[in-house]
Amino acid sequence: MQKIRLILALIFIIPTVNYAQELSKFGDVSKEELALKECAFDKDANAIVFLHEAVSDYDNTGALITIHHIRLKILKESGLDEANIEIPFYRKNDFEYIDKVEGLTINATADGNMTKDKLDKSTVYSKEIDKRFGEVFFAFPSVKVGSILEYKYRSTMKHYGGLDDWDFQGELPVVLSKYYLVILPGLEFAYLVNKRPDLAVVAKPVPDKGAIYFEMQNVPGLRREPYMDARKDYLQKVTFQLSKYKKSGSEEGYMSSWSEVNKQLMFDPVFGEQLKKNIHADELEPLLSSARSPQEKMKIVYDFVRGNMIWNRIHSKYSIDGVKEAWRKKTGTSGDINLLLVNMLQDAGLRAYPMLVSERAHGRINADYPFIDQFNSVYACVTIDSRNYYLDATDPYCPAHITPYDILNTTAFIVNKNSGELINIKNDSLQYTETIISNMDVKEDGSMKGTISVQSEDYARMERLQNAAEDKEKTKNSYFHIEGFPMEITDFKIKNKENDSLALEQEFEFAGQLNSSGDYKLVPLNFIPGFSKNPFISDHRFSNINFGYRRTFKLTSSIQLPDGLVPDNLPKAVRMTTPDNSFLFTRKLAYDSAFHIIDCNIYLAFNKSLFDAGDYDTLREVYKNIFAYLKEPILLKKR
Repeated sequence: MQKIRLILALIFIIPTVNYAQELSKFGDVSKEELALKECAFDKDANAIVFLHEAVSDYDNTGALITIHHIRLKILKESGLDEANIEIPFYRKNDFEYIDKVEGLTINATADGNMTKDKLDKSTVYSKEIDKRFGEVFFAFPSVKVGSILEYKYRSTMKHYGGLDDWDFQGELPVVLSKYYLVILPGLEFAYLVNKRPDLAVVAKPVPDKGAIYFEMQNVPGLRREPYMDARKDYLQKVTFQLSKYKKSGSEEGYMSSWSEVNKQLMFDPVFGEQLKKNIHADELEPLLSSARSPQEKMKIVYDFVRGNMIWNRIHSKYSIDGVKEAWRKKTGTSGDINLLLVNMLQDAGLRAYPMLVSERAHGRINADYPFIDQFNSVYACVTIDSRNYYLDATDPYCPAHITPYDILNTTAFIVNKNSGELINIKNDSLQYTETIISNMDVKEDGSMKGTISVQSEDYARMERLQNAAEDKEKTKNSYFHIEGFPMEITDFKIKNKENDSLALEQEFEFAGQLNSSGDYKLVPLNFIPGFSKNPFISDHRFSNINFGYRRTFKLTSSIQLPDGLVPDNLPKAVRMTTPDNSFLFTRKLAYDSAFHIIDCNIYLAFNKSLFDAGDYDTLREVYKNIFAYLKEPILLKKR
């Protein structure tokens, strides 16, 4: 991705470029648009956006007013849901509202003309999503494949602090995306353009208007891909952040460097000042007095906060109402809970700091630009014997010694009294490890029963524990599904749930009927949880592949055969790897004819957690071979 950063202020020294700020004529559809049946630059798309444009300006109160205009077309039956429009807005303290909604459904007639059905304004509704967000929603009338849908609306925000990013790209392909932004006098914004090298972008100042104009054309849609980072990491877009403002006749810098970010946050009443609050937790003192090491002290405080606080599911970098109030209520945002955690860790004598994070689902940050809006939450960082521990007290499943999955392969910013520090978060010492032991007994009629034991360590333990807590039955049925062998699972048990230093053990018994092919019985070998379906089958890949952690699977199977059945040419031994050793697969089988037992050992290791999109062809081929080997059964025939 190319990134372009410029400063956007009221006055520019670049020569004037004449771009009108008026929107395109509403309902002015061309014959070419009416006749279009497929997007030339994104042939898989089920709908296409012909136009998304907006103009942002201010009124005499300094409010930010943005008018949006969108025109799209339904290309396939699967695209009919695009006729249901949802417009989110920030409703807390009446900061934003949406009005002036208009809509048209345009359909072609048999004689080549068109009909236009207006959106009934009585069908436009507004609802509350939560304390912060609301949503305006409506559905277009008379929609079918081939319909063109056009709508516009106005957003009014109290001030420019709500200035949103401008996304040129979405899930649907966009023919033309353009944005005209007028800046309120006295403010200066930095902006960052994120784009692919093969897509051109227009970014032209309009000095006499104190404005800037952005445009991009023929942008393919970006849809969800397996093991994808946040979609927005790959969106073609413009990001804005306030860089300067006028205060009492003088110019004030606002978080224009990382040291400035650190300084502002340390003295922020809803951030750094919260670390100075005195939190009374009398029941914590006797627990800490028994601690024999800093690590144990850290774990005690961490578990204490996790056990006493309830997360309200809101991500925040701040404690708006204060950590004392959050502690009194025993509930709060991620900012409330983790700033409270840092407060208590420091009070216990530990070197603990608040750490701004952008969780993987939120998106990567660009370390070259001190944009605080790149982060979505705050964690605690504890330094003990030159090692950093990263703690999120909103997570009930991640123990103190394991780096939370949501921040693996991300960049964070540690805030302290000095200058702050950007760090890259990885975890090479721990990985996702599962050991599977299966003992099977085959009968002459083709029935098979047995026992399976799975030991899940580190990140595997966390994932299995969370899934079991949410739905034990779903865990049992989804993770132990063997393709081509419908089996009944009984006596399902989970052990070591309370001790996070031990592997999580899952044990069960099973029974089922082997598939047959002619005179052969087919014994499946793929008893590795989570490998029932290949996620990498697409021909092309837009995003990186981020597993988060390294992964290792070990499968040991013992298959007892009856006297009347013998194997017919066991599957061959396999060893498959890549030149950089980022992947290894081995398979070995042996038959003991004296005891009628087949032993199978499969080892699967991913020694790399992050793959570039350019490595996709290699990874796809690796997965194709993995699943071919895993699906290869043992053929049994009559003696």
